[in-house]
Amino acid sequence: MNHVLTRFKFRFAFLFVFVLLFTAVFAPLVFADQAGAASAIASAKQEIVGCFEAARAAEAAGVNISGLTAVLNDAGALLSDAELAYSKGDFDFAQGLAFQCREGLVDFVSEANKLTVDAAEAKTNDFLINVAGSSAGVVVVLAVSVWVWFFVKKHYAARGEEPSWRQTS
Repeated sequence: MNHVLTRFKFRFAFLFVFVLLFTAVFAPLVFADQAGAASAIASAKQEIVGCFEAARAAEAAGVNISGLTAVLNDAGALLSDAELAYSKGDFDFAQGLAFQCREGLVDFVSEANKLTVDAAEAKTNDFLINVAGSSAGVVVVLAVSVWVWFFVKKHYAARGEEPSWRQTS
């Protein structure tokens, strides 16, 4: 009986060492996939936050951000799918979706900044056009007023009359 127990202990020890070695060899691969997916998802989240800030700045500058919002919505959907895949343990798929999310946002910030600059230039041009138009309008009104004044003065002076508004009784 003691011999059977020793054989059982030997088999148990062998099986335990085998499982331990198997786990030691393959566990880093699983954890590496998990860590890579978690890192990719965190990076995608940071990218979306940066893009959101750029879109908010563009909107504050008066840009129509409907196109930017559509891109952010698509990226958010990919990130959501990546987090779902991660929670289900499909780390490779989660990592792929997170990379797709980031790829969709590659030129987002530069485009938002370009739209912001274009909007600022358009506001400046509109202001200058309004100032120049108003100034020209004032000059035209003054010139027409002076012309009318000279015309009325000449008309009444030729007849030897005083204008009715200047007559005193």
